[in-house]
Amino acid sequence: MREVKDGIINRKMQGEFVSTFLRQIKFKRDDFKNIGFFGGFTSLIDLGNFAISFNNDGVGTKTMIAEEVNRFDTIGIDCIAMNVNDAITVGSEPIAIVDYLAMKDLDDDIARQLGIGFNVGAQIANISIVGGETAVVPDIVNHIDISAAVLGIVQKSQIVDGEKIRDGDIVFSLGSSGIHSNGYTTIRKILKENEIGMADKFPGESKKTSEILLEPTRIYVREVLDIMSIINIKGMANITGGGFKNIGRMKDLHYVIDDPVEPQNVFNQIMKLGNLTYSQMYEIFNMGTGFAMVIDASDRVDFLNIMRNRIPVKEIGHVENGTGVSIPKYDVEFSGYY
Repeated sequence: MREVKDGIINRKMQGEFVSTFLRQIKFKRDDFKNIGFFGGFTSLIDLGNFAISFNNDGVGTKTMIAEEVNRFDTIGIDCIAMNVNDAITVGSEPIAIVDYLAMKDLDDDIARQLGIGFNVGAQIANISIVGGETAVVPDIVNHIDISAAVLGIVQKSQIVDGEKIRDGDIVFSLGSSGIHSNGYTTIRKILKENEIGMADKFPGESKKTSEILLEPTRIYVREVLDIMSIINIKGMANITGGGFKNIGRMKDLHYVIDDPVEPQNVFNQIMKLGNLTYSQMYEIFNMGTGFAMVIDASDRVDFLNIMRNRIPVKEIGHVENGTGVSIPKYDVEFSGYY
């Protein structure tokens, strides 16, 4: 069994790999205390009245699109976004980030462009870039690999861990800006098979394919932290790798997405060109929902009034007793993350 088949990552193999790796990690400092379970969107470290969130992520093969057209000025935004959007799922405010750039060679223009994107992303997220590492490893990396690790802080009384989610709660979507930074292995294969180049107009769009694919990942930090100070947020999920399966990571209940967001054209075209099923699409891509939030039904009106003028927002479903994530409109059923 291959880990990548027809451009689609085998998530079962990925899960088995992660589980095998984690089983080997047994040591932990005696004076060190984690909060919550291991393997969420971010990890929480107990510091008395406060907790530190700590997580890392990367941009993946989106960098290969950037390399093909020599445009790297948005990739830094993606890297910041992938990390801070995970951090805020527990209510943590991201405050500092360090980057890691693995390069096949050094190019001052690429450095300049990457720096521009990281600076814009940091400004949007209100976070400081406090360090990093640049490794030149041509024997390992044939292209460019970009990742980072982010540190955040949250009062322990304000942690959002999903435990308060109940039957009858409602699920809201915060709209994505497009593909964000997942599924590019699948996308590149589909475009190659359909002989669509980066300079070609993307089907159904006036923009070039490269422009559609390099649209930066939306950063949700300010909107999420602001709404948390007004409304009781019960659970949050960053819709990245694994697509809508991420919703089920909040708490083991049944999330019924009975009115999903209408996906942007890019998703419809990828689905058509690649002959993919709805189940595959909702497992690989965000399908227009970049971030999900669960609230009490009684807070619906206030939530909409606060958020609707800041970001595309839509009520997409509700919570029931049970397990998994379902999208009845497309006969999609998910159980588990891997």
